[in-house]
Amino acid sequence: MTHSMYDFSRCKLCATNGASRTYKLAKTTVYACSACGFHFIDHLDSLPAESLDNFTQALDQKAWDYIEGRLPGNGKQLKGNLSLVKHHLSLSGAYCLDIGAGAGLFPHLLADAGAFVHGIEPQGIFREFAQSKFGIYLNRETIESRHWQLGFTDFFDVVTLWDVLEHVNFPSETLQNAYNVTKPGGWLFLDTPRRDAFYYRISEWAYRLSGGKSSLFLESLYSPLPFRHKQIFTLRQLVQLVKSIGYSVICLRNNVLQPQNKMVLVCRRP
Repeated sequence: MTHSMYDFSRCKLCATNGASRTYKLAKTTVYACSACGFHFIDHLDSLPAESLDNFTQALDQKAWDYIEGRLPGNGKQLKGNLSLVKHHLSLSGAYCLDIGAGAGLFPHLLADAGAFVHGIEPQGIFREFAQSKFGIYLNRETIESRHWQLGFTDFFDVVTLWDVLEHVNFPSETLQNAYNVTKPGGWLFLDTPRRDAFYYRISEWAYRLSGGKSSLFLESLYSPLPFRHKQIFTLRQLVQLVKSIGYSVICLRNNVLQPQNKMVLVCRRP
């Protein structure tokens, strides 16, 4: 669905027509739903499309160095995520799908742990890097495609979405499609920014007190550029969503004062 086809007064979470323009930022507008309180911007990426890769540069030496330079920082977080997964199940022989695999580091870590790995990454520059750096093949087909929904129904032991749910057009549909490819008894692991974290709250206060002249961190939290943040959940909204789809929440980690304001959910399909 394109930007022009979607009525942004319709909430992307609860589907009521109660969303209205709340925060006017420099490059986008944040809508808030009066029914459920969900926050999202007035932008959708054109997915899927053959022209997606045109949004990204070629994997030249400069791009390679940039991506490789970010691996150590990303690796620290992803190694922690791997430990979390391994705490709940053995990865030896497990079939795993990493949605939004980026440069392929987490699929690489999964493979090293003995898993059979599939990954999804719509941006060609990252798929090329993953293939060259790690020998990891990543699919460009997004999770709602027939490739996954018909070919891998009830298939995966583990599905992961690290820093993904805030980027997709319709998070409810993304999680439903993830559920469809998770086998009964299989696991879902995800993390995403938390909107009821302290620095989001003070950004809202700054916006209101300044009459919209100061939005502090809101400008950096949302962007209409391709693959950037389109929505941010509260903890309650996220937990309610995964439960409504059918997952059981096994455990969660969150800290409203954490600088990265991440919340991490471990879920299981009955």
